[in-house]
Amino acid sequence: MPPKQAKKTLWVDCDRCGCTITSNDKNIHAELNCTKNQLKCPYIEDGRLYTWLERTGAPPDGAPKDAVLVHPSAGTLIGSVIGGALELCREGAPTMVKRMWPSKGSSPAAVILSAADLPASWSSDGKTVTVSVLKEEIPDATSITIKILNHKTESDICDILKQHFYNHFVSHGSRLVYYYFGKKLEIEIISVKSKNQSEEIKWYVLKENTVWNIDREVIQKVKKRPALLGGVNDILEEVQTFIQISFNKDGLTANFQPTRGLLIYGHSGIGKTALCKYLIENLNCYHVEVNGPAIFSKYFGETERTMRNLFDKAIENEPSIILVDEIETICPKRSSGSTEQERRVTSAFVSFLDNLHDENRRVFILATTRKPEAIDPMLRRFGRLDKEIEVPVPDRIRRREILYSLLKNLPHRIPEKDIETISDLAHGYVAADIVNLCTQASMKCIKRCSESIEKEDLIAALTVVRPSAMRELLIEVPNVRWTDIGGQQDLKLKLRQAVEWPLKHGESFKRLGIRPPAGVLLYGPPGCSKTMIAKALATESGLNFLSIKGPELFSKWVGESERAVRDLFTKARQVAPSVIFFDEMDAIGGERGAGEAGVHERVLAQLLTELDGVVPLNSVTILAATNRPDRMDRALLRPGRLDRLIYVPLPDFETRLQILELKLEKMSTCDINSHSLATRTDGFSGAELNALCHEAALRALERNLDCPAVTMEHFEHVLKDFKPRTPESLLKVYEEFALGQRSG
Repeated sequence: MPPKQAKKTLWVDCDRCGCTITSNDKNIHAELNCTKNQLKCPYIEDGRLYTWLERTGAPPDGAPKDAVLVHPSAGTLIGSVIGGALELCREGAPTMVKRMWPSKGSSPAAVILSAADLPASWSSDGKTVTVSVLKEEIPDATSITIKILNHKTESDICDILKQHFYNHFVSHGSRLVYYYFGKKLEIEIISVKSKNQSEEIKWYVLKENTVWNIDREVIQKVKKRPALLGGVNDILEEVQTFIQISFNKDGLTANFQPTRGLLIYGHSGIGKTALCKYLIENLNCYHVEVNGPAIFSKYFGETERTMRNLFDKAIENEPSIILVDEIETICPKRSSGSTEQERRVTSAFVSFLDNLHDENRRVFILATTRKPEAIDPMLRRFGRLDKEIEVPVPDRIRRREILYSLLKNLPHRIPEKDIETISDLAHGYVAADIVNLCTQASMKCIKRCSESIEKEDLIAALTVVRPSAMRELLIEVPNVRWTDIGGQQDLKLKLRQAVEWPLKHGESFKRLGIRPPAGVLLYGPPGCSKTMIAKALATESGLNFLSIKGPELFSKWVGESERAVRDLFTKARQVAPSVIFFDEMDAIGGERGAGEAGVHERVLAQLLTELDGVVPLNSVTILAATNRPDRMDRALLRPGRLDRLIYVPLPDFETRLQILELKLEKMSTCDINSHSLATRTDGFSGAELNALCHEAALRALERNLDCPAVTMEHFEHVLKDFKPRTPESLLKVYEEFALGQRSG
């Protein structure tokens, strides 16, 4: 049996200076002539260890959070015990007290600390670290006051810090490190108090009963972050909840697969990217941006490698967020025209996304897009981008909140009531438009050499800034007022009741428990100002006005006409409150079965579905005009669709008189008897009265190009041959239609 080998001695005493050195460094220590150089030769003297610092990722299992790892041999020589307090000193850095924890796998002289818990002043290398046992009795701290050096926060973080730093050692001026949603916070201890307060006491231990406070002067200096985003608080809260659940590995999240991918979609300029960046900044979280144009490369495999590096970087710094802006540029929907590179990149992205679940990583994907249907369907399933949130076009309340948040950072003298009024007028404005509105108002304020924005500046800016959400369907409505239309007072009132009242006074309808009309059909002879009335309604109401002529919706491609109708109503819902005006409605809503079935019936079916389908028409009113109501499909005219039928008749005497006077005011006339003209034009439509004045003016020019004014003689000459063109048969059609609706 071989003899037992002698146990190797890790430390030896120096015969010359009396210090204790490692046996491996005995020769080096002799070469240095006992010079105390701990980097080349660590040593122990007078119960103190002079050595270097090593860093580790995290303390081993079972070790306390504030552990310092020391080899058992070194711990024995300085007189420490497991869990006992060790004081660590270093030149140019605040002293720390940590709990001793043995580490047999480390170098005999090394001192190992968690890199994540080190303050910035301890992160540099090349300086002596002195380790010694803290022999004094350490009392419990009753209260502490802290200052967070590199973060703006309120006192609500104290409860989190109290739980995290339980049983830690602190003193006046010491530093603690905590990662708050991925951001490294350095916390300085301003003051510490205990029951037996004494000047001799330097160190304290934090317990459950310790009261945490943030320095009040710091709170006053660091105000709460201003709400730069308005109108999306509900969306911010929802997204933040998903992120926090995915970052939490404890509790219920350990037993189910949380959402790690979120798709945020909405109209251009709605604030999708701003919302994501605000969240990232507010959570103080590490983030990586994946930008399509930046990652694509012409070299084979280079794009996938770049994307992998970004994902790896996010994983290394978890918890983290990966922001993918305009994801349809990276993972477009596959088609026959897709390139091999697009398919490879999409597959790589999906693979990286799946790995986050497989490895249970605390990495969250925030993706934005303007066209969710343009994204590869592989991404839009559970386990990938399994939650989709729409950022809607702001309604009146959201517009007001956005405007409030923007004006907070601008000097202005605008009362709260006026801000609400301007928000009501900004139909169809997205967040970018409201920012532009404030910018234009500021420019007008500067031009006035004023120091504060006023209501007039914003009103003037409204005429300059056009709504982005209406850009595809925006029409320039002529400036037609109710006063430009002669007579028809009863008709104007009915239109306001049917269109303006439900949209502007919806509370009154709710109070009485009635549903406002979904649609209004104007019918009557040609030339009776049906289209002009619609233009006046668009101008006077201030609502978003979408004008569609029947034939515009038809296409030779199968399905395109139905999609045009669907897109029209989708846009109208986005920019509500709005009015869709269908001119020549009989071209779209003609009776089915009257001719060859085809695109007309499909478009009509789509129109009926939109008018009274599953998706409600909230704050969207349909206004239609036709000369032939008898040819309209009966399904369109039932209650709940075009349920308010308004007859626009030939003008009576009073209406004819007002129409003629309005027209004659704009002409140079002499001795014109408007009453006589109104009496003699019975049966004329509004368009024919306008044509009568036009012909009289041409008659005057025929006689003399230098004619100063139009006289009654010129009208008399025109009236001889000018007859009304509305046939009695057509008027009879309207009478029969009205009787049929009443009897039906």
